[in-house]
Amino acid sequence: MRLTDEISPKKLRDLYLERKMSSPAISKIYNRAPEYIRGLLRKYRIRIRTKSEAKRLLFKVVVPKKELREFYLKEKLSSPKISKKFGCSSGLIRNRLREYKIPIRSIQEALPLSNTPKYPRHNFSGDLEEKAYLIGFRQGDLHARQVRSRTVDVSMSSSKKTQHELFKNLFLKYGHVWQGWTKAPNETWEITMHCYLNNTFKFLIEKKDLIGPWILKNRKYFAAFLAGYSDAEGSFCIYNKRDGVFNLRSQDKNILRQIRAKLIELGILCRPSQIARKKGTRDIRGTISNEDIFGLWIYRKDALLKLIDLLHPYSKHADKRKGMEIVKNNVLERNKKYNNQQDRKYYKLYLKEGIKI
Repeated sequence: MRLTDEISPKKLRDLYLERKMSSPAISKIYNRAPEYIRGLLRKYRIRIRTKSEAKRLLFKVVVPKKELREFYLKEKLSSPKISKKFGCSSGLIRNRLREYKIPIRSIQEALPLSNTPKYPRHNFSGDLEEKAYLIGFRQGDLHARQVRSRTVDVSMSSSKKTQHELFKNLFLKYGHVWQGWTKAPNETWEITMHCYLNNTFKFLIEKKDLIGPWILKNRKYFAAFLAGYSDAEGSFCIYNKRDGVFNLRSQDKNILRQIRAKLIELGILCRPSQIARKKGTRDIRGTISNEDIFGLWIYRKDALLKLIDLLHPYSKHADKRKGMEIVKNNVLERNKKYNNQQDRKYYKLYLKEGIKI
């Protein structure tokens, strides 16, 4: 007797579809091989189960609706990750999502969740002094941009080893640092460094010609911000081989104005910023300035000592810290030489501007 005479289509549908029996189980009833049963299923056009469906029946996998909603909607887990929790296939999870009418993510929504970074990333510490420093440094040498939905790219280029070390010290604890050679506008080679961070560093993306009120209201936060800004744009040096001086140069006219106002509030006297280089001119590296560059200078001995005391605890740039020591020693030697004579530089101008000496 032929197999088709033994099992009618109706009987096979009942066993396979209604009673949820497997082809091996049905084959045992009729003493036939499972392959014959599957052949009949195809002949009668009865849809054969997928592997995930068969596995679910075999191991009786139960995926509760409440747990599935929790994993998929609240914890934002992917289907493959959820399937590992239940010991089943991701296809079964997707089928359950449809069955429970849980909205399945679009490709645009799913891609960022499945895009696992190659290198580990760590959240920003949350320390406000560190945040103020990074914002100050960002205003100067640092570039920051959102390159993907979960990635903030910070980068800088420099030929100076101390700058490379500073960049690593700032960001290596938070993500992988990449570096490579690039050509500068003056045809010299320099190292460009990148670090890919998570979204806890979004505060670095926005760049405004203003200092935030939360920084200006707090002496420590302002000191940290100015240290970061000075590590990028400032310089402590000896002028004319004689006098110590501090200078800041940047296009940030409003930030320089805010810095001066806060320094005067702290008893650190300095004149208003002035144009140091006009728009369209080149610097020694061959870079053409697209805006006027302003400079803020501090010459007074008492102001320099107070400024160094303010910045030294927060400055992280080896060359800038070395410059502070050189200028501090210069001022102390001059004080000793001239018996701590009061600095009269710009005295009349300070009085005219209403600044108490």
